[in-house]
Amino acid sequence: MNFVTETSPVGTLVRDSGIPTRTIAKATVIEGTGIHSGTSCRVHIQPRDAGEGIAFTRAGRTPVPATWKFADAQSSDRRTVIIGADGERFEQIEHLMAALHALGISDALVEQQGPEVPFLGGGSREYIDALRQSGITENGGILPVIHIEHPISLEDGGALLTAAPHNGLILSAYVEFPGTVVGNMGYNLEVSPERFYDQVSAARTFALASDIEALRSRGLARGGNLQNAVVFDEFRYHNESLHFPDEVARHKIIDLLGDLALLGCGLSGHFWAWRAGHRSHVLFAQKIARGLHLTS
Repeated sequence: MNFVTETSPVGTLVRDSGIPTRTIAKATVIEGTGIHSGTSCRVHIQPRDAGEGIAFTRAGRTPVPATWKFADAQSSDRRTVIIGADGERFEQIEHLMAALHALGISDALVEQQGPEVPFLGGGSREYIDALRQSGITENGGILPVIHIEHPISLEDGGALLTAAPHNGLILSAYVEFPGTVVGNMGYNLEVSPERFYDQVSAARTFALASDIEALRSRGLARGGNLQNAVVFDEFRYHNESLHFPDEVARHKIIDLLGDLALLGCGLSGHFWAWRAGHRSHVLFAQKIARGLHLTS
């Protein structure tokens, strides 16, 4: 990647962060059902050299970098989408991207079979388990880190996202579902590999029970069930149990980290998201990137 290194109105990109780039020690294959298609999906995750970043591909095709420049905000309503120059689409990448970022994996090639990545348990935990089992190794580079030094915000409809200076990475997510059992809920996480794994990685995606029929009529949520998604209505959760009392808010931390990972760098700052979804997250990542004059 090529970066402009001077300080911008947003902050500074520190090239010589002292943090090593990492990849996986050996390739791993992960299989499961796609949340939207309901069909069998598979990813073959392979090591990559330092500086090559995270990219998605299909057999025989040119890899598409999983960065803000290739993210399509308009398609990213219920899931995050990247689109290559030839129109090749990769959907529902956010949970895998969050797992990679949380583990400090900066370089990997994800070869996908099927219309989307496997949904697995509805969060990031199974991805982390598989990546750790494959081994994580330094690959000889230094990870650029974005340091937020001045507040930056984005409003998108009813959503609001803000970033401010902080030494380290804190994510805060807030949801509002008035008139439902969820109500108003929030969660804060100071991100480290272990805290992410223990406190949020098992939090599942969620849906209002009244929305499910409409989603399926649009070709979405066909692989969803009460094992990989939290379903709720005005009075109750439809699941037998929750992984966390505030599981809905914790899942938004996964989504936020996975979408901020599109910046392709380490992150230092406090990032807040109120009533935000993937579209808003992607637009915010793109605003930060342009404010820092990132070129890829």
